[in-house]
Amino acid sequence: MALYQTKSEHRQYLQWHDESPGAFVERPMTVCARYNVHSDQRDLAEFFETIPTETLVTLPLPNFNVAPTQQAPVVVDGPRRFEVMRWGLVPFWAKDPRIGRRTINARAETLAEKPAFRAAFRARRCLVPADGFYEWTGPRQIRRPLNIHRADGHPLALAGLWESHAELGPTFTIITTAPNAYMAAFHHRMPAILEKNEWDAWLAADDEDPAWRTALLRPAADHLLTSYPVNPAVNSVANNRPELIEPAAPERLL
Repeated sequence: MALYQTKSEHRQYLQWHDESPGAFVERPMTVCARYNVHSDQRDLAEFFETIPTETLVTLPLPNFNVAPTQQAPVVVDGPRRFEVMRWGLVPFWAKDPRIGRRTINARAETLAEKPAFRAAFRARRCLVPADGFYEWTGPRQIRRPLNIHRADGHPLALAGLWESHAELGPTFTIITTAPNAYMAAFHHRMPAILEKNEWDAWLAADDEDPAWRTALLRPAADHLLTSYPVNPAVNSVANNRPELIEPAAPERLL
């Protein structure tokens, strides 16, 4: 979701976003509100066909638990390259940068309408590299985190938008769309995933009428993704270590 539908959903998000050490936090209401990117940086550069830049050596990687307000790598065009941006899009006109906590996701269906996103949709589109994203499943009392990733092992190219803010610098959001059959078991939304043959069209230059690009933001093929349960330690944004993406031992699922 781009914006929370109720005050209670916003309160739940703020509770989830507690960054205090050891905090146990509840599953976020948004989809793709936590992800991981841990591929070797040079492998990422080769996969996304970016030009060599100094930015590559400063990417905040690996990150096994990317959370809103953190810095993360994105791919922009002109020429295609990596940039480091803060997660949670803050429009250039925003007086209160805290809006970024409510704009970590943007609904594909309303990009051209929402004031927070329509300028970026027209001129500042990006790809967000991810090796996987986390989703929670099961009854509220025993929700279990899953690492959802491509079945072929390649990184995900998530469709995104970015903006530059005078106080925060560049910020980005991840676009969501309707779920495919696989994701519908976990959530009513899923991140918009772009295939290589769609990257150029998505990243191409400014467009006064970008609405045609919404056709790229469709649900992924049902067979594209798979998942496995991971350690509940991922629930806290204070945790960031390789063990978070390892399959959880059976005893950790009880």
